[in-house]
Amino acid sequence: MAVTARQQASRPIEIGRRQLIDRILTRPEPIVVLEGPAGTGKSALLAQLGTRIGRQPRLGPAPPPCEGGVVLLWDTASSLSPETLPEEFVAGRSRLVLAKRPETEVPGLARAIVYGKAFVLGAAELLFTSEELAEAFSPARAGRILERSGGWPLLLPFAIGRQRDDTVLSDMLERDLLRPMSVPNLVALGEVLVGRPISLKQRQALTPLVSHVSDSTSTPVMESLRAPLLAAYRSELARRCSDGAEAERVARALLDHHRPTEAIITLQGAGRFDAALAIINAAHGFFFVYRHGPAAFDRILAGFPSDYVREHESLIICLGVQALKRGDVARARQLVSDHLGETANQPVVVFGNRATYSLQFRFFRILMLIYEDVFITDELFEQIFALISELPADAHLERGSFYNSLLEFYIRRRRFAEAEDVAVHARRHYTAAQVPILQFYISLHRAVMRLMQGDAIEAQRFAAEAAADLAACDFDSPNDARLLALLRAAVEYEGGRAEPLARFLSLELDDFSHGEIWPTVIDLALHYGSQALSEHFSTIAARSFLDRWRVFQVHNRQFQAMIDIREATILQNGNRWQEAAEKLGSLQSGIGRDFVMSANGELARLQGRDQIALALAWLRQLVFETPSRPRLERQLEEVQSNLEISGRQRISIEVWLAYVHKRQRNVSKSRSLLQKTLERATRLGAFGPLAEERYFLMELVGNQRVHDFLQASPHLRQILRRLTDSGVVASPLGTKSGLSRRETKVLMMISEGGSNKFIANALGVSEATVKYHLGNVYRKLGCGRRRDAINAARALRLVN
Repeated sequence: MAVTARQQASRPIEIGRRQLIDRILTRPEPIVVLEGPAGTGKSALLAQLGTRIGRQPRLGPAPPPCEGGVVLLWDTASSLSPETLPEEFVAGRSRLVLAKRPETEVPGLARAIVYGKAFVLGAAELLFTSEELAEAFSPARAGRILERSGGWPLLLPFAIGRQRDDTVLSDMLERDLLRPMSVPNLVALGEVLVGRPISLKQRQALTPLVSHVSDSTSTPVMESLRAPLLAAYRSELARRCSDGAEAERVARALLDHHRPTEAIITLQGAGRFDAALAIINAAHGFFFVYRHGPAAFDRILAGFPSDYVREHESLIICLGVQALKRGDVARARQLVSDHLGETANQPVVVFGNRATYSLQFRFFRILMLIYEDVFITDELFEQIFALISELPADAHLERGSFYNSLLEFYIRRRRFAEAEDVAVHARRHYTAAQVPILQFYISLHRAVMRLMQGDAIEAQRFAAEAAADLAACDFDSPNDARLLALLRAAVEYEGGRAEPLARFLSLELDDFSHGEIWPTVIDLALHYGSQALSEHFSTIAARSFLDRWRVFQVHNRQFQAMIDIREATILQNGNRWQEAAEKLGSLQSGIGRDFVMSANGELARLQGRDQIALALAWLRQLVFETPSRPRLERQLEEVQSNLEISGRQRISIEVWLAYVHKRQRNVSKSRSLLQKTLERATRLGAFGPLAEERYFLMELVGNQRVHDFLQASPHLRQILRRLTDSGVVASPLGTKSGLSRRETKVLMMISEGGSNKFIANALGVSEATVKYHLGNVYRKLGCGRRRDAINAARALRLVN
């Protein structure tokens, strides 16, 4: 009668090991060692061998007595302290087959192995082969059984259908396999369980727990064993880490696998805070966050008691960096003042007093300056520069970050040549330190610089470099991914594609604005975000966007000035010049209308981002209000000579000048200057500055002489077409239809779904006025209702 699979699975499994026994008996060495962990079939193999030679294995810590000319069998079983290997076996007067676990030390055996008197069969060689399984079952089943068991005798019953209790199996694995295991091997097993590679030597030591493939770094645990083994591993690791000395050994092993976060957490769990802090300090303190990511940084800082933190300046600094990474500058300043007093928040005091403040703290204080948006005076610059002399030549992290800080300061002051120089130095040091996230910040800044200079093509190149740097990081950094998304969206916007920026503003802004952000990036976000919303939605949407930033950045007054100036510009873009003038006049600054109107050389000497931006906003207002004023042209040329003017700002100034020339009836000069400006913008791919100046460009291009002159150039025809398609410049079709600028704006807004009330609020007029303009639109387009007007406008390409 045939034996069913269920009946077969219930019987004891006996698989012949004839070939392996032949190999053992023909070895020339007098001693053969069967070495493997529990469950590798050592005792069963000895029993088969005993049947073959007519000998019973000796079980226990004592070796069998030597008998000349015969093969003796010794199974040390689970003995932890077997007796010394008799010299007679080493001398070859009798042969011995010894079964032992890897952790069992048999005195005298190591010497026998060294002298070639003993041969070791490891765990990998004790596993069943496919040929042996095919003989015991069938060739058809052998492959499936080998796949499920890995050839491990322990798992063989379950591979052929027996039910298993994972709880019991997990207890057995912990007790018999993991508990005797060395700390390095236990930690290596943990690496495999989370999918990390380990060395070939470690894979061999962990056989059969780990599938061993000699020519691969892949080290998968047998899937059938993963769940109980993981439970056993966690239990055994927790048991060991409950002991301080053992926890330190585990931490050292984790460091060998480049797992400092887990090593620190292990030590913290055992109360070994000094040892945990030593690892952080060895990783250059707060630079830990750049090597291992913000999530890991948060985890290790959370593991220190508050009273311990207060006693260690390096941890105070780490908490300060954590606050900065979260966008909480006020928290960082509070930590500094609580630890070192209020004067520690005064940069001039800190950098001027090397004896009072440590190098570590002064270096952190430079980092804080980036986020604080403090205007760096020449005196402070000199003090900061002195810090570089205290850093060793090979301190690449510190030196790179020193130059990184200077990079931010130079960009704020629009000193782009110096900024590019320190960016090269910073990236060189960061590359030597092999920290991709810090290289990412340099590439990001270089891209932002190119956008400020009006060079969108080069900005795109550095944006691609930044993306490669971020992809090279070993950890996720969501806020840095958002920085990259903003940068890419800004580059796309310069090329006339607003969708990525609109998507970013709608999906990412809240998370972005509550994370790590420094002034240069805030400038980028404020400028492009408000411009896009103003251009493609409404002035109200742009102002609402700026109001949200006021809330986000309420702790920093200088950011408020940046936001206020930007709001005035948005009002100007929305043709609400009176409100813009009132907004500018309300700002507390020495740069006001009277200062700008009476300036005589001062505009060329202005310094600082906000002062220059405010002066330009007033000049723009004056270009609108009094374009024929005699001194205006000279003042615009004067501000152009200011070395801290960005290339993007320079394009805007040239548009204003062209407008002033046209209003002063010098059309030849106007169109010549405009031609030069448009050609440079085309060459650099900078359409954003032109979009910002749509009010002035509409009138310039609307002049027949200017328009025809520009149309003569194929390149300029292309840029005019792109500007027309993006809605920046009034289409000639719109002019032929007889629509005024206000009527065209109303038509654009209803095509985007704007209600009469919404349009009235956006344009700062009454609903009755909106209805009046709509009536004119209907009449001029020959339409009787809203939908027909929208369809007609699209057909005429007045709107997209």
